[in-house]
Amino acid sequence: MSRLAVEGDRCIAYEYYPATGRLPVVVLSHGWGMGARAWDDVTAGLCDAGWPVLVYDHRACGQSDKDFRDVSIAALGSDLVALCEHLALDSVVLNGWSLGGAVVVDAAVKLGSRVRGLVLTGGATPRYTQADGFPHGGTAADVAATVTALRADRVNFLQGLYTQGVFAAPVSEAVKQAAVNLALQAGPAADASLGALAHIDQRDAMRSLGMPALVITGDQDGVVPPGIAEFAANLLPGGRLAVMTGCGHAPFIEDHGAYATLLHGFLSEISA
Repeated sequence: MSRLAVEGDRCIAYEYYPATGRLPVVVLSHGWGMGARAWDDVTAGLCDAGWPVLVYDHRACGQSDKDFRDVSIAALGSDLVALCEHLALDSVVLNGWSLGGAVVVDAAVKLGSRVRGLVLTGGATPRYTQADGFPHGGTAADVAATVTALRADRVNFLQGLYTQGVFAAPVSEAVKQAAVNLALQAGPAADASLGALAHIDQRDAMRSLGMPALVITGDQDGVVPPGIAEFAANLLPGGRLAVMTGCGHAPFIEDHGAYATLLHGFLSEISA
C-alpha cells in the first residue's frame, strides 16, 4: 500500500487503481476498526468492470499508523479529502460503510462539486443515537458502554461482534474470522472514532448535499438500524433507499452479487 502523511509524520495507507479514460473514481471508506481489505471483493468487481477505485485505511486502522492524536469524524473526512487532492481526483463517488458513512458525508461537504455521487452502506449517519426529531438508534450511554467493553477485553469483544453481531445472512466461519483478524489490526486510538458516534449530527450536512445518493441497508442490520438508512435516504435531496432482504450490517459481504448489481447500476446511471 502507498502512504500519505496527514498528521505531522503520521501516515494513512491507501491503494489507487486507475482506469484509463473512465470516471468517476469510486472511493471506498470502511467501517469502524476495519480496513481496506474488507472491501476486497467489491474492489475486484469494480476494477474488473473498468471503474477506477481508491481504497484506504482510516487513521489507526489496517496498515495506517496507529498513534494518531485526532481520530474524529472530521479528521477522517479531511484525510479522504487529502487523498483526493494528493491524487488530483476531480470526479469521485464516495461509498462509506457504517462509521465510514459519516466519514464520506463529512468529506462530501468539503469536496463539493467534485463528488458525483454518494453511497451509504449501512451508514451510521446522519446520527447513530437518538435526539430531538431523530428516534432511531440507541443512546449516547449505549455507545459509551460499548467503548468501555471494547477497551476492557478487545479480543473477545471483537470476536463476539463479528461472529454473532454483524452478519445476518449465512457466511462461512472463515469469513467471520477474517473480519475478526482485520479488526484486530486497529489500534486502541481508533476507539475514540467509535465514541464520536455518540454525539455526531450530520442532518444539516446531508440537507446540503445535492448529488445523487444511494442508501443501502440490510433489513436485518443489528448494528445500524434500518430506520437510520430510511431517514438518510429521505433527508438527502437526491437520495433513494435500497433494502437488501435477509442481510445484516455487511450486505456487500453477505450478498455480494445483489450488492454489486445495486452499486454498479448506480455508477452507470450517474456516469451516463
